[in-house]
Amino acid sequence: MKTYDLYGFDHDDLEAARVAVEQALGVKLALHESLHRGDYYRLDTVGDESFVLQRNFDPFDEVLVEDEFPEIRILLYIEDTERPEELERILTARIPNLRLLRRRTL
Repeated sequence: MKTYDLYGFDHDDLEAARVAVEQALGVKLALHESLHRGDYYRLDTVGDESFVLQRNFDPFDEVLVEDEFPEIRILLYIEDTERPEELERILTARIPNLRLLRRRTL
């Protein structure tokens, strides 16, 4: 089964969030640019698992991406993972201002 997690940072420093995620997981996120995401970071791992780190704001439509979390400034999407509990344990232990917002399993 694949799990889709959404984590949130309450600060607005995308670079600090990137460094925190990279250090916590021992990965390197690549900078990308999108009309709807603006500058964001992404990592596609071997297999289907992927990580996307972005602001909670769509600069094109000028709306929140995740409007049910207006207090959250930076979003971390972990998609298609088969190890959600492991990642949650690592991320929340190593990044104090990160919290799990939503988990969906398909």
